[in-house]
Amino acid sequence: MKIIVLSILVNFISSFESEDVSICAGKIATSPYVIEFCDWYGGTIKHRCCRLYDNDTFAATFIAIDLMDSNLTEVPDFSHTENLNLTVIDLRSNPDLEPSKENDFLTLIYLNDLLLPEHVNCPGGLRVWERVDSVDDPKGIRCRNQTDICVNSTHLCDEESSLCAANGPNHFLCLCTSGYYGYKCLRYGTFPTAIFFGSTAGITIFASIFLYWKQRRHVKK
Repeated sequence: MKIIVLSILVNFISSFESEDVSICAGKIATSPYVIEFCDWYGGTIKHRCCRLYDNDTFAATFIAIDLMDSNLTEVPDFSHTENLNLTVIDLRSNPDLEPSKENDFLTLIYLNDLLLPEHVNCPGGLRVWERVDSVDDPKGIRCRNQTDICVNSTHLCDEESSLCAANGPNHFLCLCTSGYYGYKCLRYGTFPTAIFFGSTAGITIFASIFLYWKQRRHVKK
């Protein structure tokens, strides 16, 4: 029994040790901003990332990443990567990096320290960041302390039945207030969940039976 329990425990720990995200792969982080932040929060450097464990849930999240010298031409898409809760990102020493997509830094609502090459501006400028400074070794721009874009731009969600919610630097969502739903939150009342799922299930079952019957017609007895 002890051997079985020990084996389960070893496999359990190994699953976390092998846990990684592809964006973190590569060299060991050298950015002083990432390293100092990681030390301050008691994290562990895992390749390019700082990994932090939750002692209650044993879940691992990546809170900082050093992407310097990565030969990047555009900002990586962080929104589809699991276990990221980034607060610090260092993108300096990427001379060909250009902000090319509207979803750059999408969903990174906790990002408070963004370091960029000299030729790349902080997304949203001072409307989104409390401070924008120049840094050296290597040279770049430091965007500090992300602010709530919805506070400084009250016109982003025009409908009275919608509420603005920040969704990363220079990004926002228009969420429906209580009692409203649908396109631009123009519908009032409760979303007809039972009717929606009931009709969807009915159509799916009918289509499945029809396609099965149609295929069976061509099967030789």
